[in-house]
Amino acid sequence: MKSHHHEMDTGGQLKTKNGQKYVINNAPRGKYISSFCWYFTIFLVTALLLLAIVLIVLLFNQPRLCTSENGHTNGNSSSLVATGSIFTISSNGKGTPEPAVANGNSNRNRCSHDPRLNTNRQPSGSARNDDYIDDDSGGGREGAQDDEQDIITRSFGWNPVHYKLVIEPNFDRSINNGTVVINIQRDLSYSQKLLPIILDINQIEILTSQVLDSDGQDIAYDAYYGRNNLSYHFRIKERDEGENLLNITLLLEFESRLSDTLQGFYKGFFLEEGSTEDKSWFASTQFSPIDARRAFPCFDSPDMKATFEISLVHPAAKQSVLSNTEVIRTSVVRPGFLREDFETTPRMSTYLVAFVISDLQLVQRSEGFTPQINIWSRPEVGRMTSYVQRLTIRILPYLERYFDLKFNMKKIDMVAVPDFGFSAMENWGLITFRESAFLVPEDNNKSSSAKHTERVALVVAHELAHQWFGNLVTPRWWNDLWLKEGFATYMSYECLNFAEKKWRVFETFIQNELQKAFEKDSDKSSHPISFPVDHASDIRRIFDPISYSKGASIIRMMNSFLGGEAFKAGITRYLEKYQYDNAEQEDLWEILTAYGHEYGTLPESLDVKEIMDTWTLQPGYPVITAERVGERTIRITQERYMLPTKDAADETRWYVPITVVTESTKESKEPVEVRWLSFENRTIEMEIEADRDDYVYLNVDRTGYYRVNYDYASWKKLTNNFPNLPPVTRSQLVDDAFNLARAEFIQYDIPLTLIILVSQYPQDIPAWSSLTRGLNYLNDMMSREPVYEAFLAVMRSILRKSFEQLGFEDRPEDDHLQMMHRERIVGLACKFGIDKCSVRAQTLYRRWMTDFRDNQIPPNLKQVIYCTSLRDGGVPEWNFAYKRYKETDSASEKELILSALGCTVKPWLLSKYLNMTLDPSSGILKQDGARAFQSVAKNYVGNDIAFNFLYENIDRISKYFGDGFSTLSKMIDSVTSLMNQKHHKEQFDRFARKAHKHGLGTIEKAIHLAEEQILNNIHWRSRSYYKLEEFLNQLIRDLHMNM
Repeated sequence: MKSHHHEMDTGGQLKTKNGQKYVINNAPRGKYISSFCWYFTIFLVTALLLLAIVLIVLLFNQPRLCTSENGHTNGNSSSLVATGSIFTISSNGKGTPEPAVANGNSNRNRCSHDPRLNTNRQPSGSARNDDYIDDDSGGGREGAQDDEQDIITRSFGWNPVHYKLVIEPNFDRSINNGTVVINIQRDLSYSQKLLPIILDINQIEILTSQVLDSDGQDIAYDAYYGRNNLSYHFRIKERDEGENLLNITLLLEFESRLSDTLQGFYKGFFLEEGSTEDKSWFASTQFSPIDARRAFPCFDSPDMKATFEISLVHPAAKQSVLSNTEVIRTSVVRPGFLREDFETTPRMSTYLVAFVISDLQLVQRSEGFTPQINIWSRPEVGRMTSYVQRLTIRILPYLERYFDLKFNMKKIDMVAVPDFGFSAMENWGLITFRESAFLVPEDNNKSSSAKHTERVALVVAHELAHQWFGNLVTPRWWNDLWLKEGFATYMSYECLNFAEKKWRVFETFIQNELQKAFEKDSDKSSHPISFPVDHASDIRRIFDPISYSKGASIIRMMNSFLGGEAFKAGITRYLEKYQYDNAEQEDLWEILTAYGHEYGTLPESLDVKEIMDTWTLQPGYPVITAERVGERTIRITQERYMLPTKDAADETRWYVPITVVTESTKESKEPVEVRWLSFENRTIEMEIEADRDDYVYLNVDRTGYYRVNYDYASWKKLTNNFPNLPPVTRSQLVDDAFNLARAEFIQYDIPLTLIILVSQYPQDIPAWSSLTRGLNYLNDMMSREPVYEAFLAVMRSILRKSFEQLGFEDRPEDDHLQMMHRERIVGLACKFGIDKCSVRAQTLYRRWMTDFRDNQIPPNLKQVIYCTSLRDGGVPEWNFAYKRYKETDSASEKELILSALGCTVKPWLLSKYLNMTLDPSSGILKQDGARAFQSVAKNYVGNDIAFNFLYENIDRISKYFGDGFSTLSKMIDSVTSLMNQKHHKEQFDRFARKAHKHGLGTIEKAIHLAEEQILNNIHWRSRSYYKLEEFLNQLIRDLHMNM
């Protein structure tokens, strides 16, 4: 192979930027030359320059090639090594190359500099910092982001076996220097042809590359970047002797971005303890779903599992250097810099690789517990990690018993990252968390609310469940994301049902997961749980309530109709069979069918695939209408629930597990029989055990993923017997009634009757939970209408009894659900203007203002009291809250204040607050930008202000927050929730056109969903608003209410 280096000789020397020496033999002897020679030389040089420019222009739009320089194998095998922050290649003989710290020269293929990567400029909020300019995009589009719209280029015919990665972040230059050695294996079962090798990259420059065979010999190849520089291709040249190349080693030296958008390998900072200015910088990873390719070249696909040897080069001053496995060796690479080598990982997907370099401290360690649990955080919040440690050592053994599989790592590091995009990430052996989803203050002055503690517990349990569902067994491709996210969500409730039994978490499951899934699954444009995913933007978008909450809900339904024992045995076998491998939903269906038949819970004529494909491969869900057609007969009909109104033309059908209870059978100790409404049938008739006047209700314990409607007479029987029904059924009736009325299946007289009924039972927690969701939608639709005053008067009337009974103060006998219920009732009372609520809230808040060190506001009511006080208060209250936001070290307290700051009704303060979300000096972290915006957008005064801010700053917002965590999509969703008039649709259409002009393709789906939401709201206002207006005014007259 021809060397890049010049021949050495005696004489003068010059040094290149790499320290290599160019040699000048002797000083040149000067001679005079004629003018003609000068002119001819100038002409020749000019012509050559013009020719070079033409060639460059022609080549710019072609794939950039890095071709093996000698065109054939070379016996001088090489490996990539690190020299401080400069990476080169060095010979070490045959065999698998080993990254090492050394100096050396090499034979290598050097690629031209990527013009789209400016590694000399640190990203900033005002500069484009998320993607390269797209050379394939059309003209006239500003700031195009076509990379997320490209079809994912996947590598077939080759499988990675092992990675050796050495990476060093450069905090000052915002880049990472790295080398990676990838052992890959040819997949002859896919193709007998020698296919190209395709690595995934995103904003990575390949500096050098080399390909070796299994003997360590060089292989001739061509290498080039793919479309938009989002992949790097190797085309191996067939050898003359026709050897069958089965095992190949790729060696690459690269440079990637140390971003500030919370994606890939990114950097952030936190203020040092006791300081308001001194920053401590950290580097952390977020590779899920497809951002490992931002850190290093790899096969960034969940089915491309391999083992990893990771080495991190870092400033010696950094105290905490972590990865998936334990450190096995520490060495000095140069003065002030160390290298940590980590044990080889299990076979896993790239999205689970993780590392953290920081000054976070080890604040908790489990002694005598296997695996070892290490908890890392900022030192000043270490005391807030005790709850998570206690919870973890209860949940892990439970999961091992439930799955009958031991956790397979020696340790779990759990890290509270000061700025983190998701709530948490399940990286194998190194779980990373947003601080607010991890820290639980337990001291008297900063203790957490019951809601916050439950949220943290669910997040921790979710990530621990992922160590089996997701890490050990991984979905083959992102279309089956629900196989890990739905199961982790469901199992988090199973975990807390064991670890925090008094919480009764499956009651909150209905509110947190089932009702949330119903809401998102009601639109015409809802997507199936499992559907083809071809674009990067599609992959990011499916991390939504359909994958998480609907996935968990249909798993709960399977557990119900299969029975707990058969279900548990089935998923244990699934994990055992596919451990360290990938699976698809069909693999799970096959196993669950076998166990359902073995345990006798699934009819032999049915299989799980036949049933569940109707739930995972179709969008939406059914309304089951039960109509009494005789004393002992009911007619069951299924049709799709859809907003804004039911669609008779929609023929979607499901296999539906029907469970029925009648007044005559409610005391039976026998399990309720599951009867099947098949996919082929829209309507069937069922015999039931009931008297003529008995009430009948369906979907026992609400385990089925469907709503239930009844004939009018049956509704009346159920409302007349409301107190005698089970709590879950009462909750179901309220939730179904409000939503069936919204979609015009029934009239509003039924849900309005239920409002009056529920108001008579202040302690009916499940019913009030459903009622709150229904009332919030009505409030959103009416908050800018003339009838709003009447609506508030009615709401105050129905709430007063519950508010006075529950009060502001927690009581010793209160359990977990009771404390959350008090927050719900007080929140409604203050929202709807009960005077005592507002006065009490302001009194407590102003008492806190007199001594900020002594916050006596009940933890469970902080959110209500902060918001109410800022809504009804003035500038001093707002400024005090913002100052507390900047000074508190409690992440959960910060989130409460962020939400409250958007409650003010002073327009200029709201505008100021929105602008602060794009100003790093405000102290508002990027992870919290969407939360701050949402608090303004949900404010009826701030909604227009938030929309105008979004419209005017769409490009700036997109650049500042990046595209990894759907921040812009969340903003769009929140700002359109109150829009319900035609001029709102016209405003939003202008916004959509502007977004398209700016090339923001990643938010096209969010825009489409928002348009549908606005149209649904407009439809509701045109069809239901005036009927409610009439009812409210009549009710005020009948009850002699004061407005």
